[in-house]
Amino acid sequence: MLKSLLIAGSVAISALAMASGADARARVGIYFGVPFYDYQVGPGWRYYDGYGWYDYGRYGTFRKRGMSCGEARRLVDRSGYDRVRTVECSGRTYTFRALNRKGRLVTVYVNSRTGGLWRG
Repeated sequence: MLKSLLIAGSVAISALAMASGADARARVGIYFGVPFYDYQVGPGWRYYDGYGWYDYGRYGTFRKRGMSCGEARRLVDRSGYDRVRTVECSGRTYTFRALNRKGRLVTVYVNSRTGGLWRG
C-alpha cells in the first residue's frame, strides 16, 4: 500500500513538473498613437511606407513629422492671440510672440508634434 502510494505521488509530481515546464509565450504590442498592421484589415485602410496599414477613416492623414510652422502660427492666432510673430520654428517646440487679450506682449510656445499650446 505504501509503495503504490509513493509511486502515485512521484507520478503526480513529475506530471506537474512537466506541465509547468512548458513556456507560454505571447507577443504583446503596446501602441501610443496610430496602430499599424502588416496587412490591410478592411476597406478604407491606407498604407504608410515604412510603417504599415492603418485606419484612415479613424485617424485621417498620418504624418511622421509634426505640424508646419504656418499651421502652428494659425493655431496661435485662432487661440485668441493677435499680431502673431514667429520667433523660432525648429525642433520640437515652436516659439511665437503675440498680443494677448489684454494687449500685452507674451511669448507663446507650441509643441510641434501634438499641437499643445502654452504661454511663457
